[in-house]
Amino acid sequence: MRVNRSTYYEYINHKPSKREKENQYIRSCILEIYAKTDKRLGAHKIAICLKRDYCINISDGRVYRLMKTMNLPKMSTVKPPKHKESNSENGVCKNILKQNFNQSKPNLVWVCDFTYIRVGAKFYYLCAIMDLYARKIIAYKVSNKIDGFNFL
Repeated sequence: MRVNRSTYYEYINHKPSKREKENQYIRSCILEIYAKTDKRLGAHKIAICLKRDYCINISDGRVYRLMKTMNLPKMSTVKPPKHKESNSENGVCKNILKQNFNQSKPNLVWVCDFTYIRVGAKFYYLCAIMDLYARKIIAYKVSNKIDGFNFL
């Protein structure tokens, strides 16, 4: 096999170092956390769980490197296609509210936001409108198109 005799005996008689044993234990803990959370946590949150549940103080980078050597399958994060359409100047909206989120009267300021929900292979979009005075949702709508929101 064209390997030096000393290299062969070094390989055969190799005893794992303290760091290798520690890494093996941490890998088993990572695998437990990974299985419990259904492949949904990344290195940062796994490091938090290791500290909280196993009292292992470890950096995110080390957890990332250990996870990379384990070849763990990643959870699919499929996102809907992006639409780059804007009605504002240079694609930046004006800050009319100026972080004044505490209103003195109802129906002065309404804010809205939308998110997407994946159902099977399709995406549905949820848009909610909130009155900043009462902090309650006053309207919402679900649509299968991102531009399908018409509250009139």
